[in-house]
Amino acid sequence: MSLFSCKSLFRPAALAVLFAFCALPAFAFDVSVKANVDNAQVFVGDMFNYEIQVTSPENAIVDLPSFVGNLGSFEVKEMKNEKVTEGMPKGTAKFVWLATLNTFVSGDFLIAPQQVNAVVGNDTVKVNTDPVAVKVSMRTTGEETDILEAEDPLDDPRLPQWLYIVLIVLGVVLLVFLGWFLHKKFAKKGEAPRLPPYEEAVLALKELRQKNYLAEGNQGDYFMALGFIARRYIERRFDVDILDATVAELKQRMSHVAGLPQAYKESVVTLAVETEPVKFAKMKLEGERCRFWDEWADRLLEDTKPTPEEEQAKKEELKAVVDAVRANRK
Repeated sequence: MSLFSCKSLFRPAALAVLFAFCALPAFAFDVSVKANVDNAQVFVGDMFNYEIQVTSPENAIVDLPSFVGNLGSFEVKEMKNEKVTEGMPKGTAKFVWLATLNTFVSGDFLIAPQQVNAVVGNDTVKVNTDPVAVKVSMRTTGEETDILEAEDPLDDPRLPQWLYIVLIVLGVVLLVFLGWFLHKKFAKKGEAPRLPPYEEAVLALKELRQKNYLAEGNQGDYFMALGFIARRYIERRFDVDILDATVAELKQRMSHVAGLPQAYKESVVTLAVETEPVKFAKMKLEGERCRFWDEWADRLLEDTKPTPEEEQAKKEELKAVVDAVRANRK
């Protein structure tokens, strides 16, 4: 064989080796994923489980989809997740995501593929589950007929229907009179003036911490209350409507809040996004992250509390409102 022919054979082989070497990072580790339901045919209103299992290296960070509210045509009633190493080959683990679903609509449905990301160091592998078919059937065929009467109706020993109507009307009149009487009795006392936003928020945080939600592991109720306190404080302090805003609306409205530092505008949205699965899907945050948000609430209040000049102006404004209300009552 000539030297020229040897070189010709060597070049394609070298290129193939080089290509294989460059492609190695894309297959840095093995990940397998499968999805299934415990019952592929259910009746309307029945609950069933949808499970995603991911097998990957034990030290991998596996990011599975988070279902909040709905998964396609199904309502997510509960979410659980766990990491299993027992019974697995050495160095590997199984990550399990279990969602309890139901629906009140019949038909043939398909749970769409869900993306799963696995990260080890600088390597990331992305895989998708297979679609899963579920058939939801009605409990009746629609061909049932009413039960025919076999005997004449029995005599009804109850009071006449007109007497029931009279008694209901008299009850309604009595309730209206009682409501009017109580209103006249307590209206003169009036409502106690609300606390200023800062003082109200400080008191609300103190009462929240006294409930020991975090110590008891009740993150859902804790972050539900913390988010409400932070939003109500910002709404009253900076005169913006955000208390009942969705996450998408919150992002838009927070960008227009005048007087609030940019870092807090962004962190209010981050709090809503990060705790949404905790409040509605029973997910959990790490203890360090819980402490961060607990301390963040204190910093928010202290960094944005009114200046003495603003407090004096608010007191004068409140006094003017109270005086006007008293004058009207006279």
